[in-house]
Amino acid sequence: MLKVVSTEVSAADDSKIDEDRSQYQMLNDRRITHLLLPIILFFTAFLPRAIEFGGSTTIWHIRASDFVDALKSGNWEATLQAPHPGVIVMWLAGFPKLAAELVGVDYAGLPFLNRLSLELIPLALAISASIVVAYFLIAQLFDFQIAAVATFLLALDPYHISLSKAIHVDALASVFMMLSALFMWVFMWKRRRWRFILLSGLFASLGILTKTPAIFLIPYFFLCLGVWLLSEWMAIGKNDKGANRWSAIKPLIRDAILAAGLWIAVLVAVYILLWPSMWVQPVDTLEVTFGGSAYYRDTPHENPIFFLGESLDVDPGPLYYPLTTPIKMTAVTSIGFILSLIVLFQRRIPKSQRLVILLGIAFIFFFMVMMTLGEKKFTRYMLPAMQFAIILAGVGWVTILRQVTKDRPRLLQLSLLLILIVQAAVSLPRHPYYGTHYNYLLGGPKMVLGQEIVSGQEKGEGLKIAAEYLNTLPMAPRLKVGAQSWLSFHFYFDGQTVPLTGDNVDYVLFTRSWLKRNIQSHQWRQVWETYKDRQPAYVASFDGIPYVWVYKTGPDIKVENIEHPTEAKIGDQFSLLGYDFSPAEVKPGELVTLTLYWESLQETAADYTVFTHLLDSDDNLYGQNDGQPQAGMYPTYLWSAGERIADSYDFIVDESATAGEYNFAVGMYQLQTLERLPVFADQDIPPSEGRLLLPGPTILTAE
Repeated sequence: MLKVVSTEVSAADDSKIDEDRSQYQMLNDRRITHLLLPIILFFTAFLPRAIEFGGSTTIWHIRASDFVDALKSGNWEATLQAPHPGVIVMWLAGFPKLAAELVGVDYAGLPFLNRLSLELIPLALAISASIVVAYFLIAQLFDFQIAAVATFLLALDPYHISLSKAIHVDALASVFMMLSALFMWVFMWKRRRWRFILLSGLFASLGILTKTPAIFLIPYFFLCLGVWLLSEWMAIGKNDKGANRWSAIKPLIRDAILAAGLWIAVLVAVYILLWPSMWVQPVDTLEVTFGGSAYYRDTPHENPIFFLGESLDVDPGPLYYPLTTPIKMTAVTSIGFILSLIVLFQRRIPKSQRLVILLGIAFIFFFMVMMTLGEKKFTRYMLPAMQFAIILAGVGWVTILRQVTKDRPRLLQLSLLLILIVQAAVSLPRHPYYGTHYNYLLGGPKMVLGQEIVSGQEKGEGLKIAAEYLNTLPMAPRLKVGAQSWLSFHFYFDGQTVPLTGDNVDYVLFTRSWLKRNIQSHQWRQVWETYKDRQPAYVASFDGIPYVWVYKTGPDIKVENIEHPTEAKIGDQFSLLGYDFSPAEVKPGELVTLTLYWESLQETAADYTVFTHLLDSDDNLYGQNDGQPQAGMYPTYLWSAGERIADSYDFIVDESATAGEYNFAVGMYQLQTLERLPVFADQDIPPSEGRLLLPGPTILTAE
């Protein structure tokens, strides 16, 4: 009996030990997860944004360089570079130059693209770190699972990545605005600690220093403050009446006033501290900043905007943002955002979380209204609102899936993981051209661009690919390209890039954005009309939609327009489409011009010489001109497959030529060996003889 009791006690002890060990392991696993997840989140956000510069403009690279020069020289007034004002962008993008010069490195001597890539890294670090901070704040407002899904959706969002890959103001200002709002929400509904309100004011100031429309945060802060006070007043009213209610609300009002004062004080102090121009000319700086912002608000962009099939140089109207914002979101975000609206009306969620969802929707709505009031519009201006749609999508997905899966945590985790995998699958394969994504829930790129809702190519996508093609051509550094987006194209191309105003260049390059928007069309419209129906030498496409067209310049050679068409093949590489000559009648000692029309069947590395002979009926030679095509200016090793070339030769008819009908003999050979390419044509001459006889001019008797 004693043994049985002892065994039962022992078994109970073992069971308790196993249970304790299991709980310890669970806590340990959770601790490791909480440690590793922010690290994984950071690199998920950082790597797509930092690897390979993806911008189409270098204006902030130039401004950052000038900003650093002003800092070094103590010329504080010159730190005012633009009314945007882009101060934090210039601090971050200017850091590599400042650091390089401090250690004695010739920063200006580095390749241009390398400098852009270095300057992108501090911005990518700041944006990625902000997403990680957002993870912890959202966890305070909801829980770690919702925070993880929301911030991973944000880290993997293709449009957010696209705008983060440029040295520009939009992405950085957006994450600062997001953090400011999140910190104020945490202060109001979770942890009434003053450091949160101070940090909210700090990030509000960083946002306004980056891009002036972040001033939206000031009225939004007071909106949140009012909602918080109202919700607290209503909560107190359920328990206290009359004097008790008033005495209970007075500390809240005092805290609200103190919070507003601290928030504004930090905002102003940081704004002054981080912008040297404010130290020496505060009034002028504010006039330029907010006066310039008013100008941008009241004046459309200097270049037309494309919307609903039209190129517009005026405000596209109130439908612009409601239509263009959803098409840049992902299907995962769109569905999740709709689910969050369902969650908003469910009674089972805590009141504080319902208010946060409501204020997130308010941010989206009122920010869209504010930006709609401005004349100047671009989809990227809505990125701050898109961020909150992504965060709410995380709330929607997790909350609804919890209700669907109920007490099956493993199924819930797998479902959430699948959502993030779908987001990654939509986004990451597009690296580095994330801006080519359009919402597949709304038809994807083919529907959005095919129906001409927008022009596409917001970040110059395809320019680098076209440049890489041209850089592979022989003698690429000596090529001259006329390009529409020449300022964006030139730092990818090894040769010379000039504005597209004519076709007195080797290649002309057209871009989807410029064609649709009619940007500076007076310069290139006639050139486009000349080339648009020709076969391009190269097309850079995404999702089957062309973004960039590259054309070889020269006459448009059509067989039906050739005076003497032929069907002859010269080796495996070339075809002779036909020829023209003038004059039809010529005397000895006079000039004959022969133009041959070639088609390149395939690319070749060989440098062939063309021979042109003038022969009488007995094959006697009375004129000759051998040389590389186009007088040596366009040798055969430069020809692209499918390209057509007009190639002219002049020679003098020998003085001893007698009257009669003459022929041209043409062909190709390698100068080093004098070996001719075989000629395949409908003639009695064997191919191995390597020449093609063509009826030529009539030689008249010399007077």
